[in-house]
Amino acid sequence: MEHVWDRWEQALFADVEPWEVERAKEPAEREDAISRDVSFGTGGIRALMGIGPNRLNRLTVARASAGLAAYLQHACDHRPKVVVAYDTRRHSLDFARVAAGTIAAAGVHAVVFAEPCATPLLSFAVPRLGADAGVVITASHNPMEYNGFKVYGSLGDQATLELAHAVQAAIREQDPFCVPVEPFEEGVRARRISYVDPALQDEFVQSVLAQSTGVSCADLLVAYSPLNGCGLGPVSATLDARGVRYVLVDEQCEPDGTFRTCPRPNPELAEAMSRTMACAREHGADLALANDPDVDRLGVAVIRADETRLLTGDEVGLLLLDFLCSSARLPEHPIALATIVSSPLLDAIARAAGVELRRTLTGFKYIGEQINLLESQGRADDFVVGVEESCGYLRGTYLRDKDGVVALMLVCEMAAWHKAHGHDLVDALERLYERYGYVVSRQVSVEFPGIEGRREMDDLMSRLRAKPPEEVGGMRVTEMCDYLGGASMPGDSSQTLPSANVVQLDLVDGCRLIVRPSGTEPKVKAYCFAHGSTRMQAHERLASMEADARKLARG
Repeated sequence: MEHVWDRWEQALFADVEPWEVERAKEPAEREDAISRDVSFGTGGIRALMGIGPNRLNRLTVARASAGLAAYLQHACDHRPKVVVAYDTRRHSLDFARVAAGTIAAAGVHAVVFAEPCATPLLSFAVPRLGADAGVVITASHNPMEYNGFKVYGSLGDQATLELAHAVQAAIREQDPFCVPVEPFEEGVRARRISYVDPALQDEFVQSVLAQSTGVSCADLLVAYSPLNGCGLGPVSATLDARGVRYVLVDEQCEPDGTFRTCPRPNPELAEAMSRTMACAREHGADLALANDPDVDRLGVAVIRADETRLLTGDEVGLLLLDFLCSSARLPEHPIALATIVSSPLLDAIARAAGVELRRTLTGFKYIGEQINLLESQGRADDFVVGVEESCGYLRGTYLRDKDGVVALMLVCEMAAWHKAHGHDLVDALERLYERYGYVVSRQVSVEFPGIEGRREMDDLMSRLRAKPPEEVGGMRVTEMCDYLGGASMPGDSSQTLPSANVVQLDLVDGCRLIVRPSGTEPKVKAYCFAHGSTRMQAHERLASMEADARKLARG
């Protein structure tokens, strides 16, 4: 295997950074880096950067780009067009230029953003530019060592299973050492590569503003951080337009691919939100808000006199659905969308408001597919909101992915609406629990790194299917649902969910445990939902469930 490493190292020695070279000195790292080709999943690639076929680097980006271009040349009866975007991470600009140069060399027109931009803007751009596909170089909320090659279809939706399989097949045909890559500047001069008009971001912001509920935000003050990513431009334009007063976390406003002030730039985590929350307390703000670096997620913390409360993605989703049902004019046949791992309390809120709630598999691309379906049925206006537990939200049909900008605007309007009624978002959440019952949730993640990790995750899921536990957290398992064989869509039995490596265990009294391997990282995730007649009972059950979930996830 050493000769494989030598070939990749020689090809990439001028492109890697010292930290990547240092990491590659570890025998286990080197073995994993050459153990297989980097995985192209349903959304594209997300991987560690570095040397080798199982890492994201100039050669693997070129190979993926060549595969996408080959697929499009075969599938289109015209000269295809691909929009290429990138975020603020290390290598993102270089990888975007390699992607554009590879696509151009294959006879496909590449249209590139001139500056780092939000992933939702890429989703917005693809259909508006008449493109056949889109690519964004990003690893979203992952640590600095990661990057990604995320693929979108012609509607601005994340790659469907069919598209992903077709592109993967085309990628396998490419030799990473023989892929033609046109030098970027030559491609620009020859007009095989062009730039996206900067005015497109203004159009995107106007589309976000069109989703406003119209609630006045003049009495609201928020602290905001883009976590050294791409959010400052579109977010500040949106806040200014809606009259929201805001203060910025200065040290996190400039692009920084090392994420020195937030090594894990995931706004679900308190450590990533800590500086924003401190800034909010210092200035007496109502909320602390932060987007992840590619701006498709939103973290929300409520600032109170005696505490700072970081809301979970599920809690924000509950509040948004309730707010839109209470303050916005609903269509005659309203439909909301949520993933199967989002809070069961959403069903109760939707039912009380006369809203049909449909559940999809994990991943916002499945919510995007449902929006496509509604649009094809002439029912696009029936879509109220889409939510997922990992801080992803969307209102409107101007794109097909989660959008941290529209989510931030709606959270500001929601907080202002509740403030005008004499309470904050924590009070509003408590009222929901009092009305519908206490359902608290927690996600448990267990990592399985390296070559053995992949096998261990497969073995764990097989054992769980073969012999599910009789009880979890002291509560009896009443039913097991294995999504591997497909299942009827919760909320719409006329639709069938695609096969997915997910096991759901329903427990007594409305409690639930869902276990699945991550689609983008080497870890198994367990989602615990505990129901109780009181807050104390719900949290006691959750603690017991979490302990058993960790044992299950470790195998």
